[in-house]
Amino acid sequence: MEQPRQYQLTSFAQEILANADNTSFVNQRFAAHILNNLSGMAFLKAIDAINARGEEAQLEPIAYELQERGYVISPSGTYTSTMRSWLSQAGVFEREYEINWDIVSEILGINKDFIDELYTLTPGQKHFLLSLLNLDIKELIVANKVAQHTRSIYKLRLTTKNLVKDVIEPLAALGLIETEKTTAGRGAKSNKVKLTSKAQSELLAPLLKSIANETRLSEIELNRTFDDVVNELNHPDKHIKGKALELLAVWMIRLTSLRFTKWRSRENGKGEVDVLAASDRFVYSRWQIQCKNTNKVDIDVLAKEIGLTFVTGADVVMVVTTGEFTRDAYQYAYRMMEVSRYYIILLQKDDIEAIKRDKTNIVEIFDRKARRVFTKKELDVSDEELNEIEQEEDLMAEAIKDEVDDNS
Repeated sequence: MEQPRQYQLTSFAQEILANADNTSFVNQRFAAHILNNLSGMAFLKAIDAINARGEEAQLEPIAYELQERGYVISPSGTYTSTMRSWLSQAGVFEREYEINWDIVSEILGINKDFIDELYTLTPGQKHFLLSLLNLDIKELIVANKVAQHTRSIYKLRLTTKNLVKDVIEPLAALGLIETEKTTAGRGAKSNKVKLTSKAQSELLAPLLKSIANETRLSEIELNRTFDDVVNELNHPDKHIKGKALELLAVWMIRLTSLRFTKWRSRENGKGEVDVLAASDRFVYSRWQIQCKNTNKVDIDVLAKEIGLTFVTGADVVMVVTTGEFTRDAYQYAYRMMEVSRYYIILLQKDDIEAIKRDKTNIVEIFDRKARRVFTKKELDVSDEELNEIEQEEDLMAEAIKDEVDDNS
């Protein structure tokens, strides 16, 4: 007999209920949720466009405007009127369809001119900027590494040839990134880029605030660098070590551009943290992530995680350890991926160190693991043959890198 579904309130709902007596706070927090997470800004920009044309903003024209912007919405539906009603509670509308952008700016912490600038970005520019934000790039880094993160995470085509002209220069002109040109000529290296102070204060800060609201971690904690978090995993104080493990889990979500869903449990004293996340790129997928601060992770941990997917509904299981996985754990993971719908990602100490050296390395690590799974599952290649192929790939990559460095 099928078990009945069980439901529980999200941390956001709990926050709303906890502040039920503060109507102004509740209305603004809910409006921020609509604007940030439920396409509320697209709704406002659609109304703004209709008003700018001198047309009358009514429910049906707004729905058609949203359709033209790529949203699937029925002109006869009640979605737009419902969204308008909730946003009105926070004072977003002065009259029926006249937007009070001062209130919107106050809710989001971003002024209207900056919002307008962001809406002029092309998909390539927007997602390149998102990569910079999620990777927390505050020091100059080779632009091609960021572009590779954009291609892999967001499945977007960015050509190296036009990267400077189509992406880097427009973002620099808007004051969102700083760029440093490298030596021109044959064999020149890629431009370097980093977030400007403007992008850090007006984009990165709100992003961290949003994550803080979802995870119940402070913005100060979330502003810690990846290096600091990894270093504190070895701290003698259990509380500091446990907090670092939580931040490591959130960093994994940021680096892969997932959406935090909820903490599954918090067993800091036992050296493990569990979190659920989701992705809506191409197809919806639910991620179950466990971070463990232990020397060895064996088959029993993975078996437990797979068993819990029947409760969490996860499609992807990612286990991160500061130590190493046993050979039996790896064999179990590959076997489960061969015979089931699950995709299992195992990240251990050397992977964390590689990400610590360069956060864009997470793309190469994930891509390599995906290729290994595909090769084993679809082409029936043995571990020994795979290792030989990967060693040859590493040698070729090193040779190409040395050649580029020599020509620079």
